Amino acid sequence: MNFFSRVIFAFCAVASFALAEPVLMEGVAAVVDGKPIMRSDFLNSLYKFQETPEGSAMSEADQRQYVLDRLIEEKVLLSRIDRDSIVVTQGEVDQRVNSHLQQLAAGQNITMATLEKAIRAQLGMSMAQYRDMLSKQIRSNIEMARVRQRHVGAIAPTRKDVENFYKDYKDSIPRQYNCVFLSHIQLPIHPDSAIVDSVRKIAETLIDTLNLGMSFELLAKAHSQDSSAARGGDLGYYKRGQLDPAFERVLDQLKNGQYAASPVKTALGWHIARVLGRKEDGVRSAQILLRTIPTAADTAKVIALADSLQANLKTGEAFAEAARKYSEDKSSNYAGGRLGWFQKNEMVPAYVDPVANLQVGEVSKPVMIDGAYHLFRLDDSRQIRELTLEEDFGKIEMMTASHLENLKLQELIKKWRQQVHIEIRLTE
Repeated sequence: MNFFSRVIFAFCAVASFALAEPVLMEGVAAVVDGKPIMRSDFLNSLYKFQETPEGSAMSEADQRQYVLDRLIEEKVLLSRIDRDSIVVTQGEVDQRVNSHLQQLAAGQNITMATLEKAIRAQLGMSMAQYRDMLSKQIRSNIEMARVRQRHVGAIAPTRKDVENFYKDYKDSIPRQYNCVFLSHIQLPIHPDSAIVDSVRKIAETLIDTLNLGMSFELLAKAHSQDSSAARGGDLGYYKRGQLDPAFERVLDQLKNGQYAASPVKTALGWHIARVLGRKEDGVRSAQILLRTIPTAADTAKVIALADSLQANLKTGEAFAEAARKYSEDKSSNYAGGRLGWFQKNEMVPAYVDPVANLQVGEVSKPVMIDGAYHLFRLDDSRQIRELTLEEDFGKIEMMTASHLENLKLQELIKKWRQQVHIEIRLTE
């Protein structure tokens, strides 16, 4: 079975309990470390696998063995959750569920009420039932991810690894359909330096007040321009890499309970940072945020630049040169603003409308996305394309990393299988 089919099958196996059609004959197919694999789950997974190209090429006996092995591996992984004392809170699950539903509605450009009607019509279940199903899937996914993180970690493939992966799996890498190649220029609206300086002085005054003994929580509630103000500035726990790098660097220098002696600047404004507590994989912090808000004149200046660029960038070379000069998207400006290939149905929702009616070579009108004006250029458009190392190295690199992580995980699962009791009860 190729790499991508294994990934797809693994997802189907996790989700099958929720989406399966009723099965009349029930029973236990196997028991792994005290956890049963139900006959209905086995049969539903088997039927799904039989519909795949890899499954249809196997004998029925091999199909059954393959599916049972995968389900056993899943239970072996689940047994690690208990052994490693991995805890996933309901709050974390609910947050992921809400985010998923919001993205689903935004991607279809519909309201939550319309989404609820669609779920009832297409899946025959209420929103509460759908949320319950989604919660179970998301909890399982989070638990699995934490097992992987603890025992496998992140693997950074070398270029040779990527090239070898592409050579071995080139024929099974999915094609892209109805896709576009985009470049963009990102132009954030920065406040005037006078505003930045005046807000910094206010932040420094608040630090002086803290030094006189004023409560951090009270000052945050009174002055912080952030949703955390109601909680006294408490941001909760975050893992390294999830907060602004400049803010994290300040936190690294503080002991528990301490606040920073100087404010730190980010794209949002000036922050007074405080450490509330630490644990192995993260830090609990608080802040007083004073935003630096651009004026109408600051906005007008960026709009004028965007309009000028849109009117005058007639060639791909000119657009790339402007992206290197003006764009503040650090992930693409060095490459002339190239974002790469996207399937239209997988594009970031905010990108869809600006590029919907562009012809190859055209530049979109300026559009506001996440506090910055963007110009998009449609560099190419194809109905079908194969991924290549030259144009899709980043995507293939991520596939390679996932593949290497899966290989390492499979070796661990083989070892873990020897550490748990497995009883096969399946007959026919």
